[in-house]
Amino acid sequence: MSNTIRVYDPTGHAPVEQYPLAPLPASLDGLRPGIVENRKANAGLLMRQMVEGLREHFELGELTTIGKPSAGPPTKSNERKLVEGADFALVGSSD
Repeated sequence: MSNTIRVYDPTGHAPVEQYPLAPLPASLDGLRPGIVENRKANAGLLMRQMVEGLREHFELGELTTIGKPSAGPPTKSNERKLVEGADFALVGSSD
């Protein structure tokens, strides 16, 4: 029998990938908003209200809304719909 104690360090070193930030537009005028709705109660409502608030200050184009599971990415089809239909997107969560 041994009196050795083994201690395991659970901290890891997660790799971090850095990406440059997208350039910010000078104005939202003429841009098409998008919403990525994660099916949380009120998330879509909150983000639609945010878009309506932006419309009070900017001439926005047509709104594109896609859904996704609350714990996963959107389907490739929905991702393509957003990329083709929106110039910027609101992504968030609400309960």
